[in-house]
Amino acid sequence: MKILLKELATILLAICSVIALFADTETTGNLSMAMNGDGIAQLIAFAALEILYRRIIIKKEYFAGMRKRDVIGWSVLSFFFAMTMIIGRAQSAYPVLKYAYIAIVMFFGYMMIFFVMTAFIGRALDFDAARGGTDKCLRLTCFLFEEHPIAGAMIAVFVCRLPYLIAFYPCSMTWDGGAQISSFYGIEPFTNHHPPLLSFVYGAIAMYSQEWGVPNIGMFMIPLAQTALSAYAVGKVCEFFKYIKAPYWIRWASLIYYAAFTVWCIFDVTVIKDTLYYPLVMLFTLQAVYIVSPVNSRTSVLGFVKLAIYGVLIAQTRNNGIFVLIFTVPVAFILINKKKKAMFAIVAAVMFVMIFVVNNLIYPAMGVTNLKVKEDTYCIMFQQTAKYGRDYPDDVTDEERKFLNTMFDYDELVKVYDPQLADWVKNCLKICEATSADHTNSEFAAIRNEYFKVWFSQFLRHPLSYVSTFLECSYGYYYPEAKPYKEGNGFYEDTRYTFTSSMHSSSQLELLAPARFVLEQIGKLEYMPGIGLLYRCGFYTWCVAFAVVYLAVKKRYKELIVAVPAIVNILVCLISPVNTCIRYAMPTMCFVPVLLALLCSENVFGLTQSGT
Repeated sequence: MKILLKELATILLAICSVIALFADTETTGNLSMAMNGDGIAQLIAFAALEILYRRIIIKKEYFAGMRKRDVIGWSVLSFFFAMTMIIGRAQSAYPVLKYAYIAIVMFFGYMMIFFVMTAFIGRALDFDAARGGTDKCLRLTCFLFEEHPIAGAMIAVFVCRLPYLIAFYPCSMTWDGGAQISSFYGIEPFTNHHPPLLSFVYGAIAMYSQEWGVPNIGMFMIPLAQTALSAYAVGKVCEFFKYIKAPYWIRWASLIYYAAFTVWCIFDVTVIKDTLYYPLVMLFTLQAVYIVSPVNSRTSVLGFVKLAIYGVLIAQTRNNGIFVLIFTVPVAFILINKKKKAMFAIVAAVMFVMIFVVNNLIYPAMGVTNLKVKEDTYCIMFQQTAKYGRDYPDDVTDEERKFLNTMFDYDELVKVYDPQLADWVKNCLKICEATSADHTNSEFAAIRNEYFKVWFSQFLRHPLSYVSTFLECSYGYYYPEAKPYKEGNGFYEDTRYTFTSSMHSSSQLELLAPARFVLEQIGKLEYMPGIGLLYRCGFYTWCVAFAVVYLAVKKRYKELIVAVPAIVNILVCLISPVNTCIRYAMPTMCFVPVLLALLCSENVFGLTQSGT
């Protein structure tokens, strides 16, 4: 009887898994049709999964002897994965489909699939780590990864960037980059809405290249410098791989990913702050790893200075970069060797003081206005207010409506709600940065507490409305099948993002338009099986989650320092103005190869002194 029940369980789990993989919840409201189980592909998948599950459950193959700690870890992770899939697919489910019923079946199917998948990968990583050392080093491999890891990686990155540097000469321009230059020119108020340091740099390059009569050459310096920084960061990653003795296949795969992946290529030639931010975060984190390493008990002073410099620059390239420091520094302090705690504490304090001085003394002295309130911080709350007005218009009291109509064009706010992009609801603000008399947004600051009261009052009446809005506006960062926002894969268009003629005369060469078109088509690799996942923000969240659980299960807690910035960035993305924007996810994306190398290396903290 017990065997019979197990046989039945394998069949039911296989059926649930096939439904999870093939269910059509988007185009049909019929529950039986949505299961979508009839077809050759579904039959093959069912047969393969039933055989696999039977060997695992009944014959107890593959996972025999697995530790209880591993089972718990992969079960928790599988539960998380299954929930993200259920939540993600719910966003596009056919409105009249009784999705809750089919979701239960899909949940068990996903749970089993993901448990098997994560357990198999965990076993494979255990084998790689236990094997130790690296594979045979061929001549080119030794030259790149052993003899010249930094220089070799930088050359490889520049070679892969060269077609983009030529085709998009002098650069690709974005709204944010143009806005920062406009601030420097005085066309728009110069506030700290965007990082002032980059506004000065971008603006000075634009102004002087125009004055000196070399507009294209001058603007070309921006993508050239950005490419140099990202190439150096990749070189430092390859150097890190050398010290931890990562397998050569990981080093090659990582170098190809960093050098040839189209997202890195197009953003390196684009005037936008994100391109400088992600390599600085990576450099800061690698330096923190060297300092935390118990082997390097006498880390050089230069190593601490580098950490402070990278930290200050992180805070000056993206406004939310400060959160990476706020969370990473305490974790590093806890993990660091006792002999280095005093020095680390002093350096961290100096770093934060420098950031404060730059932001609150130096920038204002240079004419930058500090905003009292940055409205982008409240995008999710604005979205929730808009969705609440759409879902429960009769529950909005006259007093609330009166206040909200003072703050927004409330009727328009309710109409334009779009879970993918918060700009539409921000555009409904009557009291905002654009209308501020002194450019500090002090008017918004004065009514902020009143808005909080209205927001909280509506939350208490219908909390599920706020939860569903949050999920609608953020699911793309953990649901791997959500395609990136329209500009997420890069800025391949020219006329839409260039300067106005009154600011600058640089322009891309018409002769190279066919080359730009070809490179844009290469970017369509997002539709290829396997490769397409690299263009999905949610896929990287899964990779980070897997790495964190694996390291925790193996009690390799010190190595979790590498995942902290990636986790912080994921949390920031969840409350960002744009859902599934791949440029917001880049600081998470760049850490996945590093985390993979950690998982496949046994003695990660056996770093040499030269790694500091």
